[in-house]
Amino acid sequence: MDVLQKELKTFYESQQLHKEQLDTSKVQYFRDKIGFMAAVNNACYVITDAHADTCFVDAGSFARILGITSDSVFHKCYNSGDEDVIYNRIHPEDLVEKRMLEYDFFRYIDRMPATDKLHHTACCRFRIRNCKNEYFYVSNTTRILSLSPNGKVWLILCCYMLSPNQTPSSDIEPRIINNITGQIQPLQLSLRRNSVLTDREKQVLRLIQSGKLSKEISDILQISVNTVNRHRQNILQKLSDNNSIEAVNAAREMRLM
Repeated sequence: MDVLQKELKTFYESQQLHKEQLDTSKVQYFRDKIGFMAAVNNACYVITDAHADTCFVDAGSFARILGITSDSVFHKCYNSGDEDVIYNRIHPEDLVEKRMLEYDFFRYIDRMPATDKLHHTACCRFRIRNCKNEYFYVSNTTRILSLSPNGKVWLILCCYMLSPNQTPSSDIEPRIINNITGQIQPLQLSLRRNSVLTDREKQVLRLIQSGKLSKEISDILQISVNTVNRHRQNILQKLSDNNSIEAVNAAREMRLM
C-alpha cells in the first residue's frame, strides 16, 4: 500500500463507521440500480463500501474493452475498497493524480453539512489500458452515493466511460462540480505530486538510478550511510515497492522525480 492509498484508507477510518448501525440492505438496493445503468450505458460502475472495505463492480460491454471479461456484462464483488481491477490498468502517471483527486474531494466533502455532501461530483479524464494493452482516455466521475445515519461518507460511486475526447493532456483535468449550482472548480495537483517524495529522497533515488551504492551516495550527499538507508526505507514505504530498482521504475513512471 503506497502513501496515497494510505491517505484514502486513513480518511475512511476517520469516518468511524464501525460505531454506527448501518442499513446494509442499501448496498444491494443501489447495486440493482447501478447494474441496470451499466447495462443501458455500457459503462463501468463501482460502488465502494467504506465500512466493509469492499467494492462492487458492475459493467456493460465496456468491461470487454478493458479486458476485464469476455462477457457482455460483468458483476463482481472484491474484498478491497481500492478498485484494483480498474486501478491496475490506469497509467501510473494518471493514477497518482486520480488518487490525489479522490483524497482532496473526500476532504472537501467532509467539511460540509451532511445535506450538501451528496450534491458534488469529482470529475477527471485519464489513460487506461484496454484489452490490447493500449492506452486510451476514459471519463471518470466520483460521488457520494449514501451517507451513514451520522452523515459520514459510507457508499461511494465511481463511473468509467469511454471519453469522446482522446486528445493527450498534461494532467487528468481534475474538477469538482456542484450539481446544484453548476459551479465547476478546477484543481491543481502538480504541487502535491512534487511533494510525494522529499527533495532529499529524490536526490537519493536519482543516485540509485545512476547505479550508486549507499556508501557512494553517503559521500556525494555528505550524510551518513544510516541516513541514506533510512531514506531508502522511506522511499520503499511511500511507493510500496520491495526494492530500490522497483522504486526507481515506479517513481519514473509516476513522474515523481
